[in-house]
Amino acid sequence: MNTRIMLKTIGAYGVILLTMSNATVTYALSGDATGEFQPVDSNRIPEILNMISTTMRTNYNRIKTWRGEVHLSIDRIHRGATAQEIFKKNTQGKGKIPGIVLKHVEPTIEFSLNAEKDLLFVNHNSEKPPQYIDFQTGRDLGAKWMPDHSRAIVTPEYYLRSRPNTTREGVVLSRKAVKANREKRRPTPSIYEPRDSFGARRSIWQTFHRVLQHISEHGELNVDGYRLKVEEQKDGDITRYLVQQPVKIQQETYFFLKMVFCSENGLNVVSYEVTDQNGKVSRRLTWEYELVSGVYLPKKTTEERFEPANGELSYREESTFRTLQINEVIPPVTFTYKNLGMKNGDKFIDKIGGKEYKYQDEQLIEVEKNDK
Repeated sequence: MNTRIMLKTIGAYGVILLTMSNATVTYALSGDATGEFQPVDSNRIPEILNMISTTMRTNYNRIKTWRGEVHLSIDRIHRGATAQEIFKKNTQGKGKIPGIVLKHVEPTIEFSLNAEKDLLFVNHNSEKPPQYIDFQTGRDLGAKWMPDHSRAIVTPEYYLRSRPNTTREGVVLSRKAVKANREKRRPTPSIYEPRDSFGARRSIWQTFHRVLQHISEHGELNVDGYRLKVEEQKDGDITRYLVQQPVKIQQETYFFLKMVFCSENGLNVVSYEVTDQNGKVSRRLTWEYELVSGVYLPKKTTEERFEPANGELSYREESTFRTLQINEVIPPVTFTYKNLGMKNGDKFIDKIGGKEYKYQDEQLIEVEKNDK
């Protein structure tokens, strides 16, 4: 049975309860344009792919420093045993155990990025408690919650993160900070990375580079009869390109990347879908942009993920960017432990050096083992 989108207002918050069968999804990859996509001559495909990837990479590389804040609205849908566990551990645990639990959160994150030095500062604020909703009845399940006022600093070698250690009535009384080695791609899944808001774009030019190499060697990209397709749409002065790339992941199992790029947004990607051979969507992303100091930056992004078995929505995230500044000087102290929001007496644990410190008058004082 197909399920329609439902919108319910629960308490003081508007929560979107979303579920949709991918078998019924008709997604307008062309956006608001009225013209139709038309296949391009195969001889033009390398030229178009090279133009898109070069333009995207050039725009991205203009980012030297980037500051701003992002408001997130995130819905996660938990089913079965996971829903029961969430109900018992994270909610007030009253009433009948639901079969499906929706978790809704709305954090706001301040960030400062020095892209040239690969330095990042994030200040995570979650003033509103999460909402846990019985997806089938709309019942508010209540929440066990502590306000999240964590801060993090990421360098090429390590990351620093401080979190509330003790609180009273939502006020942070003390913090605990940790220094640890940075993993290759991300320091930890819980630290927000603004560059990930470029989503598929950060890897698209690398993907297109490999595709272009393959075309140069073999004349085309053909995966067991599934060919790379490029279509073009003209809408006045605006041009859009639809690229459909086949990918084989195992024997007789394929998925397809469907990407739309728009000249109105500097040829950046505006939609990205991953589908299977039957057209069922497993992931969908969209972007809106604004031009800030000559650089196209994300203004609003959305991401949706779907269950592979039945195509039901399991995750939706909407990001709205505000007060963006590009290529302005960021004070060096932004990326030091002094910007972790610590107070005198707070703990600082160095997992790399195996030492513990106490924060005192903007200094770290080593704590001897017999003083602990």
